[in-house]
Amino acid sequence: MEQTGFLNMDFQTCLAHLMQHGMVSNPRGSETKELLNYNITLLNPRNRVITFKARKTNTRYLLGEFIWYLSGSNDTEGILPYSKFWNNIRNSGEMKEYPAGTVNSNYGERIFGHHNKTLVPRLEYHMTPAGYNEKGQLVIEPHETPVVYGDSQWDSTIALLKQDKDTRQAVMNIHIPEDRHKGNKDVACTLTLQFFIREEALHMIVNMRSNDIIRGFTNDVFQFTMLQECMMLQLRDTYPDLKLGHYFHNAGSIHIYELHYEMADQILKEDAIDLEMIPMDRFDKEICSHLLCIEQEWREAGMPEDFNFEPIWEWTQLTPYWQTVVNALFLKDEAALHQLFAHPEAEDAE
Repeated sequence: MEQTGFLNMDFQTCLAHLMQHGMVSNPRGSETKELLNYNITLLNPRNRVITFKARKTNTRYLLGEFIWYLSGSNDTEGILPYSKFWNNIRNSGEMKEYPAGTVNSNYGERIFGHHNKTLVPRLEYHMTPAGYNEKGQLVIEPHETPVVYGDSQWDSTIALLKQDKDTRQAVMNIHIPEDRHKGNKDVACTLTLQFFIREEALHMIVNMRSNDIIRGFTNDVFQFTMLQECMMLQLRDTYPDLKLGHYFHNAGSIHIYELHYEMADQILKEDAIDLEMIPMDRFDKEICSHLLCIEQEWREAGMPEDFNFEPIWEWTQLTPYWQTVVNALFLKDEAALHQLFAHPEAEDAE
């Protein structure tokens, strides 16, 4: 089976390769089948949801985790109602840099937050008037000034791409050496996110040290491609013709656990159905704020499927895209689901 550039088809291909050719290893006593240095490429990153019935993709979790990332917080309060898994990997508090109850794999804390291990000031040279010489000529002297491009890695990366369209330095670091301390149950699986603008398209490369194809990849691909589209929109004020490029997902180890072997066999018997989400219409700090507010209101109400967002002021400030996403993925509204995965009439409908 060869890769096609379509998510569900290539997910199925990866499972077939793992089941047929995967090397058996036993990390922490659990059997896995593993492939090294594996790549999955999406030609269209809006094709971001796994649709196999045997996988039972939890759309509430997908959107809940995305909004949790946007919060920039590594506290688990915003994610535990979606999955109790996070209870198992919370920090013990033995190290002051890792407070008790927090986790390290809310990538939003390192992307949108103010994580002091990842934000490093840059030095820039500036030419400054230094006065006049004896001939009355103005003297210009260089000096170094520390410059932080924004408050977060997200802001810094956008600034780099706006300053240099061809930069190869637009990298966000997720995994950091300090995470690898004794007793830590949550060493981030993601290493880096890298962005390139090439031929009027924003491409994204994600490098993973380790990736569980069932529980990890299926959620990660949604989160990272959403961030890719968000960044594209924020760069359009500088590059108005910018389009969504490819998504490249590289894993040092991609693997499947023994408890999922039977699920893999079931998935391999299904037909692969690939769906594309409609183009995102807007992303900025106001959208982030509104999403965080309405998600909290819904979560605190017990996350009912018949929840009415209309009375919430922040809901009225959301664009049609985000209202559709919330109704489709949180409330599982059938009309919104059909609208969210409708095919745009034109290729440039963004």
